[in-house]
Amino acid sequence: MTEESETKRWNSITGAALAAAIALGIGVGIFLGLMQGVFTFLIASGAFLALSFFLRDESREVGGPTTADGAIMAGVLLAGVGVCGFVYLYTEDVMITSVCVIAAMLCASAVMLIRSRRFL
Repeated sequence: MTEESETKRWNSITGAALAAAIALGIGVGIFLGLMQGVFTFLIASGAFLALSFFLRDESREVGGPTTADGAIMAGVLLAGVGVCGFVYLYTEDVMITSVCVIAAMLCASAVMLIRSRRFL
């Protein structure tokens, strides 16, 4: 497969996943409320971002951080913000939400540590 056709394929997958995340967010927003819809969209799009860049990163033979590492971390943090939003909506406790934010940052750091352990 040529590089151009591979790029077109990933662009199509990304467009379909974004449309699905928007549809899921709108569906949840209609039935549960606007903020739940927004947080659902954040979780779905963040999870797709992290997973897609993890699957298509081919530069792991080279040491050091790559742009895919940054995109994976951004996806994990985006999904973490969505989860923390749900935690706040259902508990309305700032302390629990703060712990959730810290846990999301630790999770993103753990993903990068596990991903880069070969180069440490």
